Amino acid sequence: MQRTLAWQLLIPLVTGIVLAFVSQGAGGDSALEERGRWVSAKVVAVENENSTKTAQCTLQKTNGQAIEPELEETHGCEDGVERGDTLRVRYDPEGVVGPEDESWEPGSSVGMIAVLAALFVGFGTWGCMRMSRQGRE
Repeated sequence: MQRTLAWQLLIPLVTGIVLAFVSQGAGGDSALEERGRWVSAKVVAVENENSTKTAQCTLQKTNGQAIEPELEETHGCEDGVERGDTLRVRYDPEGVVGPEDESWEPGSSVGMIAVLAALFVGFGTWGCMRMSRQGRE
């Protein structure tokens, strides 16, 4: 019974975790699409440039105003970006979502979220029904 219980819980758990990550990314894309602004930004500092940690670029608009939060390696602060470089980025004026480089295009995660939510509910319901039947036997 313990082995069956683990499988019945594992699928909804994994699906729920993936759903959370996909939804978070979709929320960030939506925020940047709705209120984001394109701007040329100067790199004023690069953290973790020569280490195994994720590189982060501190950006500043041409008027000297800082762009928060920092630009991450996976969003445009790749190898070769140095202090003093100018990058074109889309940033959130409210500073809630991290900036993206000029290769950013808003993605549509609606289909993926719908499929994951259906799997989560479906397997969760199936697992609960099976556990309920096993309890009666």
